[in-house]
Amino acid sequence: MQKRTTFVISDRTGLTAEALCHSLLSQFPSVQFDIENLPFIDTLEKAQDLVTTLNTLAEQNNQKPLVFATLVNDDIRKIIADGNVVFFDLFDTFIDPLEKELNIESSHSVGKSHGVLDFAQYSARMSAVNFAMTTDDGMETDHYARADVVVIGASRSGKTPTCLYLSLQFGIFAANYPLTAPDLENTEMPDALEPYRNKLFGLTIDPYRLQQIRQARFSGDTYASAQTCQFEVAQTEAIYRAAGVPYVNTTKKSVEEIGAYILHKASLRRKI
Repeated sequence: MQKRTTFVISDRTGLTAEALCHSLLSQFPSVQFDIENLPFIDTLEKAQDLVTTLNTLAEQNNQKPLVFATLVNDDIRKIIADGNVVFFDLFDTFIDPLEKELNIESSHSVGKSHGVLDFAQYSARMSAVNFAMTTDDGMETDHYARADVVVIGASRSGKTPTCLYLSLQFGIFAANYPLTAPDLENTEMPDALEPYRNKLFGLTIDPYRLQQIRQARFSGDTYASAQTCQFEVAQTEAIYRAAGVPYVNTTKKSVEEIGAYILHKASLRRKI
């Protein structure tokens, strides 16, 4: 397999550059990318030291490193772009055409996308995260009236990470409720969820994958047995069908894909 040294460089957190880099490189599965994230490259001295390292790597590997960058400062950007690298300027690719189309110069401000620019908006996002944690795993069901969505499913099917992702990234008030053995004895909706049927969204998972996840933490327990996992998945799906609850199979989906699916199917909109 071909290998390629890759750097994600930013003058702030690098989250924007990292996300786009991974998205682009995922289109080349036959290449093994050795990715290193280098945030806060925000001075000329740091840039010059970094270029020395990049040039050394290019010489050692007889191959130019790939560099994905979001750098606002023109001087810092030029120092790195002039190195012995293949340079992908993620800002300049889009900012210049936008400036021309809008007939306005960009602010060229560092850290705009992930800084706290609107404290009310930031507080709203933290409130959503606190709500997700407060109502995690079936706690505080009396707070479900505030929920935008209540994610339900068998234990270890992905409810908690999904709710935290929805709250942190979109400001969605997402609660989650585990369907446990007493709930799964029949295909009726648990009493605690009955008043919130219009907010429910179910998760399901391949029972063998569920068994793998459970065995990683509870090996030897009946909770992680194949029989238990098969029964719980079958019963949760039966409950969804009987109650008309929309659901998604999480087996091969990332938390980002699960979150996007729920937002789309439940007609939820970003709040932040």
